[in-house]
Order: sequence, then structure tokens, then C-alpha cells
Amino acid sequence: MAILVYPRVFSFVYRWVPSQWWNERIAYGQVRDPYHPRNEDYKALQKFLSTGKRRTLVRLGDMQKKMRLFCLIGETENELPQSGKIAVNCSEDDKENCLLVYASFNKSYPQDLRRLVDFVAKSDFKGHILYRIGGWPNLEEGDLKLAMVPYAFKPCFFREAQRLGYKRVLWLDASILPAVSLNRVFDAIGSKGYFTLRNGQTVGPFMNKQAAAGLGVSLEECSRIPSCAAGIFGVDFSDEKAAHVISLWHQAARHPDAFFSARADQSALSVILYQQGMLQWEPISVLAHENQPVSENTLFTIDRGFVQYGK
Repeated sequence: MAILVYPRVFSFVYRWVPSQWWNERIAYGQVRDPYHPRNEDYKALQKFLSTGKRRTLVRLGDMQKKMRLFCLIGETENELPQSGKIAVNCSEDDKENCLLVYASFNKSYPQDLRRLVDFVAKSDFKGHILYRIGGWPNLEEGDLKLAMVPYAFKPCFFREAQRLGYKRVLWLDASILPAVSLNRVFDAIGSKGYFTLRNGQTVGPFMNKQAAAGLGVSLEECSRIPSCAAGIFGVDFSDEKAAHVISLWHQAARHPDAFFSARADQSALSVILYQQGMLQWEPISVLAHENQPVSENTLFTIDRGFVQYGK
């Protein structure tokens, strides 16, 4: 009789448990302690990220291949997850300003992170730099479970900074360098509560029905929602509304659909800021691309040609 019962039970479970969830459970089951992952754990997760069945990746459009290549850990003994804190022109206990920088182990990203960190460390910036190369942020709250979510390391890193007690926090992608004193940018964060840039587009072209529903909007509405440049984003955690944005962004990363669009973190953040009525964004003209002249209004420069993605 047992031989007849078990297959039916398994069939019931297979039909009702989503395959994506089931596959991820198997992958995370190989991690001994998600709060203190070993290099072997990162390698196990890395294998699943690269080759595992992840049906939701099809919703990422042109970003699907990039997410398959995303590396939590490198391929050599010298490419292991690392993190650190650098106090710049302030004490080790200063919690006023914090710059966040993250790089995966993909081509030149670690090198680019070091370039940015070194640049800021030698500047007049007053605050801390928190950086990570590979691995995953906010492990203490169990956020390693979000390693399967595209670009979820961003809200996770903000959560880590908030938990550590930092007041004003700025994220910069590794391809970006400040063109003015970062103290000026942090003053703007403190004045308004947040800081971000428009990118001249709307969320619509990068959204799909499932992700839109996960964020509580329709596809039609997405065509009217402006898109921000999530590579530069700052918040003042002492501002209740701004702090709530990070909470909502982190919640969206935990949703099974909200981050699975062609511009995952960017579209989710754009929708959340729109829903909160926080649309006082800086013009994209403050960001100068490579080979563009730097004007008196330029705050940052970006060199995507310097940053190459792939294994």
C-alpha cells in the first residue's frame, strides 16, 4: 500500500509547490549556515546561479545572460569574497555619512571598485566607506536567501548600513566616480532626505505583467512612471519617508515577481519612489559619460567602457 501512496503524495507536492521555489530550496539546502556562509557555500550557490533551472529569468529580457554570469565568488584561490570599512577624515565611530560600493567577481568589477574606493579615500569626503567584493551583504538578517534575485544586493546593502546605525547612505556603482566633493552630495541627501537621478526614460519598456503586479501597478501605468538611475542613490535614514523607501525596496526584493524585470532594482525603486510621491530627482545631465565634457553642473562621471561584464 505504501508504494501506491507515496507517488501520489509526491505528485501533489510537485503540482502545488512552484518549481522555482523548489529548485532554490534545494540549492540553499547545501548551505550549512546562511548567516555565516563558507566559500564552499558560495561555490554551491554560484553553480546554481550559472546552471540551475531558473524559469523566472526569462522575464529579464536582455539581462538574462548577465544574471547567469553573475559571480558571488571567483574562479581562483585569490578571488574570494571580501569586505571592509574605511574611515575617511573621521573617527571609526562616526555614523553620519556612509558610501556603499559592491562588485561581483565579473571581469574588471573588483578593479573598478578599488579605483572608486581609492579615489574617495584620498578625497575630502568625511565618512565611512563600506565595500564588498563578491559574497552577499546583510547576512546577519538572513539576506543570503536573496542571492537568486537580480540586483537584490543593493537594497540588502542599504539594510546592512541601516542596521549598523548610519544616518546618511549613498550607493555608487563601480563604474562611477564623483566629479565634486561627496560632502556636497551628502549635504543634498540630508536636505531633501534622498538623492537620485532621472535617466530620461519611463519604466514601461522594461516592465512585464508579473513584475508590475508585484509592485502594485499596471503595465499601462508603468508607461507613465519615470525611471531613475539606480546606480546613484542616497537616503537619509533619519527621514522617516526615505527610510520607508528602503524598507519597501527590500520587501520588493523578497517578492517572487517584483524584481524579475529587465531593469530589476531600477524599475522597482522607480515605482516605489513614484508611489511615495518622491519625484524631486536630479537631471541626468549631472552625470557625464565617457568622452563627454565635464561642466560646472557635473556631479558624477561614468565610464561603462572601463567596466566590462562577463566571466
